[in-house]
Amino acid sequence: MHHAIRDYLLDLEQRRGASQHTVTNYRLDLEHLADWLSGRGVLDWPSVRRQDMRAWVAWMHQEGYASTSIARKLSAARALYRYLVREGVTAETPLLLVPTPRQKRTLPGVLSIEEVERLLEAPDRESALGVRDRCMLEVLYATGLRLSELLSLTTGSIQWTARSVRVIGKGNKERIVLLGDLAVDALERYVHQSRPLLLGGRELDALFISHIGRPLSVRGFHAVLQGHLQHAGIERHVTPHTLRHSFATHLLEGGADVRSVQELLGHASISTTQVYTHVSRAYLRDVYARAHRGA
Repeated sequence: MHHAIRDYLLDLEQRRGASQHTVTNYRLDLEHLADWLSGRGVLDWPSVRRQDMRAWVAWMHQEGYASTSIARKLSAARALYRYLVREGVTAETPLLLVPTPRQKRTLPGVLSIEEVERLLEAPDRESALGVRDRCMLEVLYATGLRLSELLSLTTGSIQWTARSVRVIGKGNKERIVLLGDLAVDALERYVHQSRPLLLGGRELDALFISHIGRPLSVRGFHAVLQGHLQHAGIERHVTPHTLRHSFATHLLEGGADVRSVQELLGHASISTTQVYTHVSRAYLRDVYARAHRGA
C-alpha cells in the first residue's frame, strides 16, 4: 500500500506541480489510512470496501478528530483513488456514498482600511530594514499575494514598464499581478536604495533579503509582521493571509466584480473567491449598524 502512495505522490508532484508542503500533508494522511487499514487486515487498495472507509471515518470521530481533519484525510483518500482508477490498479473507489463531515464555515479575518494604514506606517522608513518592511507590506496588501508567492519573487519578477509582477502560484501556475502607484514607489525605493545595503555586495536573485543578506524566510517574515502589528497597536490575531483577505474584501467593497478578484488572487475556482462576498456583506452590515446607532 505504501508503494502505491509513493507512486501517487510522485505523480502529484511531477504531473500536477504540487508543492512540497502539499505532498508532505498527503503523505501523512494516506500513510495514516494505510496503517489503519493494515490493522484491520486490509493489505492492498483494491481490497478496501466502503464499509472499511465508513468505519475509518467513524473511528476518527470517536477518537476526537476535528471535522476539518477528517475532511482533509477523506479528500486525500479520494484523490489517491482517482489516481488508482486512472492507472488501472483498481476498478472503482470505495468512497462513493461516504459523506464528508459538515464543517462550520468561518469567515476570514479582515483588517479595516484604517488598520491597514496604521500597519503600513509602522516601519521606520529611514532604515534599510524599515524600507524593506514597508515594501513587503505594501506589496502584500496591494496584490493579495500569498506569503509563499511574495517570498519567491525575484528581481526578475518585477515588470517595471507594465507596473506588474510575475508570480508563480499554486500548481506552478504563472499569473501577472498588477501594482498600484504606492506599491511601485515602495518597490523602487527598496530595490534601488535599501536592497543593495542589505546585500552588502553579494549577488542574489531573491527580491526580499534578510538583515544578513540572505533570502528572507517565512519565520523571518512572521517576526517582522508581529513587530509592526505591535507598533501599530493592532492587538488581534493577524497573519500574512489576513492581508490577502483584506485586499480581496476591500476590492469587493470598492465595486470590483468577483471574477476579477478571482483572477487577481489566482483562485482556480470561483467558489473559493465567493467567501469574500460574505465577508464584504458582514463588514457593510457592521458599518450600517454603527452608523445607525449614531443616527
